[in-house]
Amino acid sequence: ILTPESYKELFVQISHSIRNDLKSTNDIYTSLALAMIGSCANRDLCENLKPDLIRLALEDTQRSIFVKKKALLCLLRVYRKFKDFFEPQAWGVALSTIFEHRQLGLLLAATSLLQGVVSLGGSVGFEDLVPKMIKILERLVLQNDCPQEYLYYRTPNPWLQIKCLKALQQFEPDQQYQASLNTILQKILKNTEVTKSVNKNNTDHGILFEAVNLIIHYKNYIASELRNQAIDLLGIFISVKEPNIRYLALDCMTRMNQFPNVEQIISQHLKIILNSLKDNDISIK
Repeated sequence: ILTPESYKELFVQISHSIRNDLKSTNDIYTSLALAMIGSCANRDLCENLKPDLIRLALEDTQRSIFVKKKALLCLLRVYRKFKDFFEPQAWGVALSTIFEHRQLGLLLAATSLLQGVVSLGGSVGFEDLVPKMIKILERLVLQNDCPQEYLYYRTPNPWLQIKCLKALQQFEPDQQYQASLNTILQKILKNTEVTKSVNKNNTDHGILFEAVNLIIHYKNYIASELRNQAIDLLGIFISVKEPNIRYLALDCMTRMNQFPNVEQIISQHLKIILNSLKDNDISIK
């Protein structure tokens, strides 16, 4: 990395050495090469190794899940730095195959890549992944189907839940999946409460607020009863002691106000909102 690129011969040797590690059957060698590319590689090196990285992340079905996860996250890191190298719309079919996998760690890495790509380059070419993300949420939220190692304070893989909810906000609403999504969102709203455990609260509220953001994004595609239930729940959270939760609840309620026929239900919480103007926290004000 410290070698000037004017030393072409040495630069080619470095590139060749890293490529050999990417092709190695030793997972440790491959993982170290991926870590180096994601954190340190310059523009020319990333361009030279781009085909190998795409092959490893999206096409090679023989590598271990350990390597596949690292390759997907490395591809995301390089895409964020040099997105002009890539045509991510061509990745939709390969990602769709990965989303069929049951291993939650691999799904988490794949959803991270998807979320990063669609937030920077748009959702065209990835529409087929919407029902697959909804199936993941059904598995975690409705069925509680989660291995012990991915449970966090009894919440099934909250990181994957949040990433799926955030990624879905990048897609246009589709009426054919709305019934399933309404059921998932209903369960999230119903099951979220304030407990004595700070970590449990942070976990569940992170999921809750992304669910509310998705309700706001889907606008009139979401059932009005579900939207009103979300507003009532936000009305509880704007009065809790934890300032971060109060701030997020106030922010979501502000954006909820764009919907028709919600003035009456929001006005029920007007006293608490006015009291928040006297809060010592400038962000709450």
